Amino acid sequence: MQISLNQLMALTMVLALPACPGGKEPGETEGEATEGPATEGPATEGPATEGPATEGPATEGPVTAGETEEPATAGETETEGPGETETEGPATAGETEGETEGESPAECEQADPDANAAFELVFKDWDAGQFAEFDVQCVVDAVSVADAAVTTAMTCEVDGASEPASLRFAVAPEGPVDWEAGLAVRLQIEKDFDLASKRIVQLRAASDDAILAVVTSGGLDNNSGYPEAFLPLVYGYSLVCQGAEETGGDGTPAQIDLSDPGKAELHLISQHRGSLPIDAEHAYAVDAGAVVVGESNHYPVSQEVLLRRVRLGE
Repeated sequence: MQISLNQLMALTMVLALPACPGGKEPGETEGEATEGPATEGPATEGPATEGPATEGPATEGPVTAGETEEPATAGETETEGPGETETEGPATAGETEGETEGESPAECEQADPDANAAFELVFKDWDAGQFAEFDVQCVVDAVSVADAAVTTAMTCEVDGASEPASLRFAVAPEGPVDWEAGLAVRLQIEKDFDLASKRIVQLRAASDDAILAVVTSGGLDNNSGYPEAFLPLVYGYSLVCQGAEETGGDGTPAQIDLSDPGKAELHLISQHRGSLPIDAEHAYAVDAGAVVVGESNHYPVSQEVLLRRVRLGE
């Protein structure tokens, strides 16, 4: 028994000795797996976490992301395409508008042969001296028509004395003048030949100061007297003729603008005529003679205008 037990123990020891190297290798394997490349190496700190997967190409470097943020096609379409379209489009429109605005109406160079703003006034010292200014009460003595002209003869009170007067201008194709003998009228006259040839004559009804006739010629100091002469109508002028020359005159033709606020308006280029409606039976017949923009500092616009109230269809 004793020998058998010893032999058995020896045999056990012999069998246990090869097990030690085998057990050491797993220990060494576990050490390498824990401390070596499996934990601290490429799996955790290496390429998987800090390397290309997180900080590398996935975030900053991908070509797809770069193309998405700054694609060549999108850049050309969104930046250059619309930019060129929006720039070239309005530029063309602007050029068209500029060319349209720069073009003069045909009327600037084609005068109406029927337009006639000439007038003749006979009254006291109208033809004498450089200045004349009157505002007097008169009575119409007669209204006569001869040689396509209508003449209104009047008797006016001037400084307590009676003075004859007459106003003559072309007959309007729209109809006869809307006044007759016996009507009380107001005659206003202004003349200034000092630096220009400004003449303004107004004929108004004495009862309500309504316009019967207004005639103007020349200009002075930017024609400051013209708007007042046509009240309550609104009167002015516009520069609509670009580069055109006035036929038989100096300067560039212009346009007169006349309106009855809220009712009607009339625009006449130099050497043209038309009418401004009053009601179904009356209108203002208007002739524009030479309306010219010049270079004078004293009268940059010289205007010949004849307006008279007429009865339509007679």
